[in-house]
Amino acid sequence: MALALLTRHALRASAMCNRVVSARPAKAQFGRPPFAQRVLGFSAAAAPKGKQPPPPPPPVEEEDELGELNYDPMEDLNIAQRRRVLAMKDVQKQYDTLQNEYQKELAALQHKYNEKYAPIFDERREIFTGKKAITEKYDLEDDGEPDGPVVEFWLNALANHNKVGPFITERDSEVLKFLEDIRSEVLLGEERGFKLLFYFRADNPHFTNKVLEKVYMLEPEDDVVPKRFTGTTIAWKEGRDVTVEETKRRVKGGKGDKSKPAFVVEKVPCDSFFTIFDPPKVPTEAEANKMSEEELEEVEEALANDFDIGFAIKDQVIPRAVEWFTGEIAPISPEDYDDEYEEGEY
Repeated sequence: MALALLTRHALRASAMCNRVVSARPAKAQFGRPPFAQRVLGFSAAAAPKGKQPPPPPPPVEEEDELGELNYDPMEDLNIAQRRRVLAMKDVQKQYDTLQNEYQKELAALQHKYNEKYAPIFDERREIFTGKKAITEKYDLEDDGEPDGPVVEFWLNALANHNKVGPFITERDSEVLKFLEDIRSEVLLGEERGFKLLFYFRADNPHFTNKVLEKVYMLEPEDDVVPKRFTGTTIAWKEGRDVTVEETKRRVKGGKGDKSKPAFVVEKVPCDSFFTIFDPPKVPTEAEANKMSEEELEEVEEALANDFDIGFAIKDQVIPRAVEWFTGEIAPISPEDYDDEYEEGEY
């Protein structure tokens, strides 16, 4: 599946960049794959001036029984070179076997330490919810305000992250105010990857779920190449779904029919952080051939954004939530940077 491989390659590159917080977050961009050049027959090289003979037709690629194109990646190599490439592929298999062993041991080690982290995160939750009394004064004078929980802790921690915050809308904020905790788990066994768990307060008025899960299943040979994403179906309460907007559309009834309403209400999908729980599916190449360029780019961008959000929450927000809450480790935005450091001021 060339498109799936392309998308996974783009997401892998995005995830590797996400390991280090960028000081200037940018919208994910994807170049067109060599596959597109082979099929469409275009080249990025500039054409020489003067009259030129017509370009040769693109190579004919046969389709298999599933309707996917067969492409020989070694078509430009001679036989001796092909043998050497095949020999290197045999060596690659040795690496892949060892890498799979490493990934299994790494997942087991991560699972072991997640269990050790749990009591620390439990104590953190007890503190920001106000359930644990704080006796240490930390050299701070009382201001007369009563002690209590740190409100909207997770909302602010997520909103301050440069990869997550841009996807949180004002309507999302009203829901995330009821978010009580976020945890991650490592998947063990045949399926590799990780799971995010979002715990909501019992008095959440927006949906009936107490826990929302998002699962990122990864390819066995690499810990940043996604295989597929799944999410909990959210049981929204009436009129509370922040992933859609209601619009009214005028309708015409039959002549003399006054029983039909003058308007109908339609629900239209809209931007929302909570769309990560209903992620798009990576299309096969056969499906991709029926999609427009714009549709392909939308799918790629949606998957890349989803993947960035998941990794950022697991690797950065959960471990250091208090520093994301205060914003002290949040990168400076380009606008803030320009305001703070005017030309000639250091």
